[in-house]
Amino acid sequence: PMAGDLDEQRIIELVLQHGPPQGRHPLPDHPAALPGDDAALFAPQRVVTTDLMVEGVHWDSRSTEGDVGYKLAAVNASDIAAMGCRPTWAVLTLSLPRPVAAAWVEGFARGLGEGLGAFGARLIGGDTTASPGPVFAGLTMAGEGSAVVGRDGARPGDRVWVTGTLGDAAAGFFDGDPAGLAWLRRPRPPVELGAALADMGLVHAMMDLSDGLARDLARLCARSEVGAVVDPSLLPASPAVAALPAARRLQRQVAFGEDYQLLFTAPPAAERAIRRLGSVLDVAVSIIGEVRAEPAVCLQGAEWPEPMFDHFPVTGRPEGAAR
Repeated sequence: PMAGDLDEQRIIELVLQHGPPQGRHPLPDHPAALPGDDAALFAPQRVVTTDLMVEGVHWDSRSTEGDVGYKLAAVNASDIAAMGCRPTWAVLTLSLPRPVAAAWVEGFARGLGEGLGAFGARLIGGDTTASPGPVFAGLTMAGEGSAVVGRDGARPGDRVWVTGTLGDAAAGFFDGDPAGLAWLRRPRPPVELGAALADMGLVHAMMDLSDGLARDLARLCARSEVGAVVDPSLLPASPAVAALPAARRLQRQVAFGEDYQLLFTAPPAAERAIRRLGSVLDVAVSIIGEVRAEPAVCLQGAEWPEPMFDHFPVTGRPEGAAR
């Protein structure tokens, strides 16, 4: 197939098709030991994830080199939190164009250190190489938790929850909202809340919101073999997002991504404990819908907006904004 015929999901599927079914050392007998979650379980109560950021795709001139380093730590920590774990260590890969700008590297390293420190991880190694083009920065991060949570446990009747507010990064990118732009450059995923929800056994399924609610909820439901209905009037919004016209507000909240909040499902009986935990940790938590047995993922009274970004747009589909 031509490159334009493959979207991101299909590329992942093709790569996985050619991997060996098992390695020399057996992995834990757990769904999260297989591809498909925010991080992979590689030992009891231990997970690992990786993220790559590319100049011109994941950041532009509105971000400083320190922002890039901080965000690289944050997006990995978000994946670890989504598994109900806390970050422990990380390794870095960095590919830089020649001549190497010492000031850029120092600023990036300072931001990376700030991010790793904020989320409790330590840098233990990595690799560097020259790049013939833009900067490539990749981080692999490990985490540990008492009870790993994947995307596969959602059950009919569960409430669908999110943390924080949705659409802030999109409002920063497209509408120039200063607070949204600050979140886009340096997101603050609720790492401790994710780990605490798992520690207390309050959630059935969880993931982070990086590609937008529309895509990410569909992925969680597919992994759990369930559906869901979301009430758009319940989507939490910052004042800047709430002030947008209704159609644009919905698009920003569900179709762009870069929220780096938690999306999780929990039984109704857990509501009081979840709200109390959110209050203790100073993280806003909101119920936005309900898990259903039917496989459809529906937006009550509305249609899901088209995604605003795709790394690998299929031929004929608009690419949207680069990020």
